[in-house]
Amino acid sequence: MPLCLIRVDDRLIHGQVILGWARAMKPGRIVVANDRIATSTWERKFYTSSVPSNIKVSFLDLDETARQLLNNLFKNELVMILFESVKDVYSVVAKGVSMTDVNIGGLHYRQGAEELLPYVFLTGEDRTYLRELVKLSVRLTAQDIPGNSPRVINPLVV
Repeated sequence: MPLCLIRVDDRLIHGQVILGWARAMKPGRIVVANDRIATSTWERKFYTSSVPSNIKVSFLDLDETARQLLNNLFKNELVMILFESVKDVYSVVAKGVSMTDVNIGGLHYRQGAEELLPYVFLTGEDRTYLRELVKLSVRLTAQDIPGNSPRVINPLVV
């Protein structure tokens, strides 16, 4: 499955993703990789309601996300994957999924988080998982919207 974007954004599907990233990347499918949302009917309906009808949406738990990526089950589609946290990305990578580039697009302030960029706040746990991804040669870029330049943040998290 060709991946057009792997993005960490604690808001998952929202305006920047649909009006910015989806327009720029033109995915045929958005995969929301999240254990909680995969089992929440109302959250799935809520997120699906903002996606244009020409884009399919899948809500997968992290194990199923890894399985589908490893088995290339969407091989004929251009896919955008959205994760809520860097811990979730690392969880999928730890199951054997190879990722070369991950966009850190929106991790907003929460208790214990420190500002890295105006739209990226990291906790100690976030930094730990990001360091592990860097060790695996994952290129981490911070970019909130497609029109802004990506910033490689690998050196900032180690």
